[in-house]
Amino acid sequence: MVCFVCKQQKKGEMGMVDTGEDRTSIWKRLFINRDYGLLLLGRLVSQIGDGIYYFALTWLVLDLTGSGSVLGSLLMASSLPGILLTPFAGVIIDAVSRKLIIVGADIVRGLLILALALVYYSGQMTLPILYGATVLLSLCGVFFGPAISATVPNLVKKEELVQANARDSFSMSATGILGPIVGAALLGTAGYIGVFIITGISFILSGISEMFIRFPKHQRRTPAAVESCSPARQFILNFKEGFAYIWGNVGMRTIIMFALVLNFMGNPLFSVVFPYFAKKVLKMEAGHYGLTQSSFPAGVMLGTFLVGILTQRIGKHRLLSWATMGQGVLALIMSIIGFPVVHQNLFPLGILVSIAVPMLFLGILNVQVNVPLNVMLQETVPDHYRGRVFGLVGSLVQMLVPISMALAGVLVDVIPAAYFLILSGVTTIILGAAMGMSSSIGSLYKQQELESETAPTAAAR
Repeated sequence: MVCFVCKQQKKGEMGMVDTGEDRTSIWKRLFINRDYGLLLLGRLVSQIGDGIYYFALTWLVLDLTGSGSVLGSLLMASSLPGILLTPFAGVIIDAVSRKLIIVGADIVRGLLILALALVYYSGQMTLPILYGATVLLSLCGVFFGPAISATVPNLVKKEELVQANARDSFSMSATGILGPIVGAALLGTAGYIGVFIITGISFILSGISEMFIRFPKHQRRTPAAVESCSPARQFILNFKEGFAYIWGNVGMRTIIMFALVLNFMGNPLFSVVFPYFAKKVLKMEAGHYGLTQSSFPAGVMLGTFLVGILTQRIGKHRLLSWATMGQGVLALIMSIIGFPVVHQNLFPLGILVSIAVPMLFLGILNVQVNVPLNVMLQETVPDHYRGRVFGLVGSLVQMLVPISMALAGVLVDVIPAAYFLILSGVTTIILGAAMGMSSSIGSLYKQQELESETAPTAAAR
């Protein structure tokens, strides 16, 4: 006779009994480890909440005023905290518990949006209230984003940073698609009050889940001369120290400058040039244009599955350069459709495919640029500088966005869209080649690779 225990063991060998190891393996593949998984899920909920809130906000402002200029001014006001305060927020992120910042930001956002639900229910909703709430919500995001980026390297192993950043790109793309869809569905079924209540609760639940993350204490290194100063003086000196760290590192300074130029060109392409190109030049239907816009985040999601393999086979520096040049080539390919002799002889389906397919590959290549760049910053920058570095970089990017948008808006009325894409494509190819040939950027990645090989790997928490 075979005893019951033996039968169970045999079944376990055949894979018929769940010992718990399979569930652990699935969790690790999806979320790397427990603490990073909770952080990722918290950020996912926060990003979806942001998408839902800003979708509802757009419709609410138009319902209240019917004015596009009021909506534009409100959205501009929401961007001001990021432009003005992000570099200074980095000093606080490096000095204060990051767990307190991340959890607090989500809880405060949840309470603010629930307060909006109460105000709307009471019939007291006004534009000043919406302006104030939106600015405060944006202020929370100013601290939340850089704190997350600065914390990730403390929650995963060095060799898992590519996976972690790939998952972050995936979540941002997924939420970029889901936010407006969920927002529209909630607005149609539950109205503004329902949207505010559900979004507010989701932020609070996100904050509660983040309380269970085991945040390691991040390094703080304050010279004795700084500690003896007043708090205001300490703040100024710490801010200067963060800027001096970036400026003193030639490789980091160079790659950040390249990244800023690429963002300066890339942001208006998606927000200004492509909509103008699709509607005024190609005469695309709204539904077809929507499909082309969806293909980019779909490409980003596909790119997250490739970036881990490519960084191992090609190397981060070479991948960064090649992917940047690839995006320039795709811009040149799309410019071909802009010439009348081409698009006037194509059916609407042909025009759709000729734009949607390059946009899909643009999304794939975008991940191959952003992930190596983020990983380099996370691995290279010491923990006690990380909040300030991410804060400064984020602030510079946000400062350039309104300038690049305004400039692109003027240029598309002067330069034919096809030539604009040609100019952007050629410039991007040159920038990608220059990054690949830059000795300072190359030495930065080589130093990072050497440190990864020689330094003992910290255990993931």
